[in-house]
Amino acid sequence: MFDCLWSISYHLVISYFTFRLLKFLYIVAYSVYGHFVATPVDLTSYKDKWTVVTGCTDGIGRAYIEELCQTRGIRKYYLIARNPKKLENTVNELKESYGCEIKTAIFDFEKDDLDKLPAELKTLDVGILINCAGIGPAEVGNFLELPAGSPTQIMKVNLMSNLRMTELILPGMLKRDQGIIVNIASMTGWRPLPYMSTYPASKAAISFYSDTLADEFGHTNVKIQCLIPLLVATKIAFYEKEEANDIWVIDPQTYARYAVNIIGRFRLSTGCFFHDMQIAFGTLISFWMFKQLFVPFVMLGVHKKRVNSYNAKKTE
Repeated sequence: MFDCLWSISYHLVISYFTFRLLKFLYIVAYSVYGHFVATPVDLTSYKDKWTVVTGCTDGIGRAYIEELCQTRGIRKYYLIARNPKKLENTVNELKESYGCEIKTAIFDFEKDDLDKLPAELKTLDVGILINCAGIGPAEVGNFLELPAGSPTQIMKVNLMSNLRMTELILPGMLKRDQGIIVNIASMTGWRPLPYMSTYPASKAAISFYSDTLADEFGHTNVKIQCLIPLLVATKIAFYEKEEANDIWVIDPQTYARYAVNIIGRFRLSTGCFFHDMQIAFGTLISFWMFKQLFVPFVMLGVHKKRVNSYNAKKTE
């Protein structure tokens, strides 16, 4: 009896770790193929169309635009941002560096009525939509410790703005039977993480919504892609660009280089080879074990100290 139980237990354990090892190898192989072997999607036919980008003045959005200019020859942009000065600087730099043709709209996804987004987006010949606008929690804490109104604002900027932009632009893409929509989510939305609550929820909704759209319109030539990055050196992650190390924290330019290379190819991806490798190694342990280590030591320890330090510098 004991020998039988031991044999069953042994084979269950071996099967469990074999499954995790195979999952690890699959992610590595899939990532290597996607980033280094497969031929990138040809964007030649998109050069005469408009590329609409939200959250375009810094971080991933700005880096994504520059990568499209440098490696894909995309030169027509419709940029939407809330800060007039930063938007003006972005426009001037893009025109000077790449000779871009640019339309702009000043719009605050947090404060403005989403129904007042530019109506011309419905009729504009848009080839690519990059939904990159987003905000994160200003503090690390449980739901009731967050500033009043913060959860609602996060959901509006991260999720509702995404939905509204897609509502405006997707019908035109379907009519022309061509288009690419890239939605920026986050790996924090892949599994529920306490002490961030609304932010992961908003990102999980984006990834689910994107995956659903990809199914609903899979029979068309409109491609829906959702990127779920891990740590990128942006303000929303409380990291400065200088702190990027291209191992755990990726700088926006490096991230954009990998992400643009796979635009329109995968419906769901971290967007970056280095992030894929982090996910691959993460599959070697259970999420339960990861959360037991991550929440107390990283979320409530290292990350909370970083957030507090970052906020303190802003008030100095």
